Amino acid sequence: MKDQYDNKTTDWVDVNKPKYIETELGREKLCIQCGEYWPLDDEFWFTYSGKLKKDGTKSTCYEAACKSCYYIRYKPQRLQRPKKAIRSYYEKGGAA
Repeated sequence: MKDQYDNKTTDWVDVNKPKYIETELGREKLCIQCGEYWPLDDEFWFTYSGKLKKDGTKSTCYEAACKSCYYIRYKPQRLQRPKKAIRSYYEKGGAA
């Protein structure tokens, strides 16, 4: 997202936008990285188990960044690593 004053990219989304909106596709959630709304399902969002409810079930929570922006926002070092990186001691040739 570009800042309107100095044309630099920023890590924030307009605070005036609501987190959720209702459309003809159903409920959509705002991604904090790209600033776009995506349908609230497992195809577009990573999920995690939320708090335990009083009836004993756990609620399903969705991450703040969509799947396409998740690694950009939370794991940038993973994107910088070369595809064929040698990761283990065995791959380096140390175990003979």
